[in-house]
Amino acid sequence: MKEFLMLIRENVVYGEMTAQEMQEDIQKHIQWVEKLVSSGNFKDGNPLEAKGSCISGSDKIVTDGPYAESKECVSGYYFLLANSLEEATQLAKGCPALAIGASVEVREIIMMDEEAS
Repeated sequence: MKEFLMLIRENVVYGEMTAQEMQEDIQKHIQWVEKLVSSGNFKDGNPLEAKGSCISGSDKIVTDGPYAESKECVSGYYFLLANSLEEATQLAKGCPALAIGASVEVREIIMMDEEAS
């Protein structure tokens, strides 16, 4: 199987969920991951802290948060295992974050030949 990175992009206010809403959201993700594990399509995944820094340009300018100019940020990731981009995309459609307005991006990971490095 091939490996795919699925990035979850959410509105930056996702961190303002109540404790109850956060727990419900986490439970939905756990249930989805359990299905992916049982079908052999899960490798890894985690949420990301809302705060961060971005470094840009040859001057290496650092700005707070990945969302200084945007209303969106990457809130988490999953590594999916699938035979094709189409299959990985179908799996990604089950991501619970979509139900609360997020978007997901699915990209195949290019496996570099060990000897080339």
